[in-house]
Amino acid sequence: MSIWAFKAPSQEDYDHDEYQDVAKFLTSSIKNGVSRFGWGYVDEADLNILEPKLYVDMTDNEKQCWAKANFLLDIAIGDWIVHINLPYWGACLAGQVIETYKFEQEDNAVSDFRHMMKLDPNSIVEFERNDDAVLPIISSRLKLQGRYWSIQHEQEFLQTIENIKAEDLGKSIDESVGVFYLKKDLSPILQSITEKIQKTHPASHLENLVAEIFRKIPGVVDVRENGKYKGWGTDNGADLIVTYKSGLNVSNLEKEEKLVVQVKSYIGQHWDTNAVAQTETAINEYEAHAGLIITTAERTKGLEEAIEELSSRLNKPVGLIAGADVAKFVLKHGGDVVL
Repeated sequence: MSIWAFKAPSQEDYDHDEYQDVAKFLTSSIKNGVSRFGWGYVDEADLNILEPKLYVDMTDNEKQCWAKANFLLDIAIGDWIVHINLPYWGACLAGQVIETYKFEQEDNAVSDFRHMMKLDPNSIVEFERNDDAVLPIISSRLKLQGRYWSIQHEQEFLQTIENIKAEDLGKSIDESVGVFYLKKDLSPILQSITEKIQKTHPASHLENLVAEIFRKIPGVVDVRENGKYKGWGTDNGADLIVTYKSGLNVSNLEKEEKLVVQVKSYIGQHWDTNAVAQTETAINEYEAHAGLIITTAERTKGLEEAIEELSSRLNKPVGLIAGADVAKFVLKHGGDVVL
């Protein structure tokens, strides 16, 4: 798949009224599924007829039209065409090609732009090139670079089209566009790191790693690896018991609180809510102020709902660190341990 960018006519090319007429003509054509390109102002500009001709045998008009537009014969079904600065400056109209090059045999309303490619009407989107939905690398490639050019970043372009069609991009108001897309690019990397953590720390080995990282967190007073001492007995639902300071460090306003932690070295999606029941047991058994479930598996709606229900019923906070968030936790608090 190739992505082609076409420069729209500008007010430098026409007087004001002519420019408005041409822009309206092209916008209407594209929105109705026909992409057009200029340098088709004479009947002899048909590229299919010019292609087999020797250049020396062409007329001056044919030579000019061929030189400016012959690349259109390389556009294939499935390619995308983006018209820059239509229907207005800074806007773009894009669509996916479903039929290759044809030349309009009859003259049209603007006596030009007779080079045509048919587009899938359902694929056509209109957007502003600096919109938040447009990935920065694509936005930079939608600045004028000649009468036409190609955009090499296929995945980023397709993600941009998907973003444009989505009702909600998911970017917070105070988040920059660059940071938003950086987070999206880092997400699969973080997930991969979590997978490596699970692979190198199966079962109780993950408890040991998490305990070591908790000891690095400021304010943590003590970390008891409760599972180490259960033997043939039970840990009463707590793999780790973390004691930490809370409150203000002035005039004896600081106090110690207790967090019970369930650690699960799982793969796939975490549907099992047994960890939630274990956390409830641990909170009650150790009179903990809060609970936390850490799982290398991906969070699920069922797990989140069970945690929310427990937190509400006990009136105590119960947190969840799952999937890619495990990598964030390890890198943020235990970077000197694993790096």
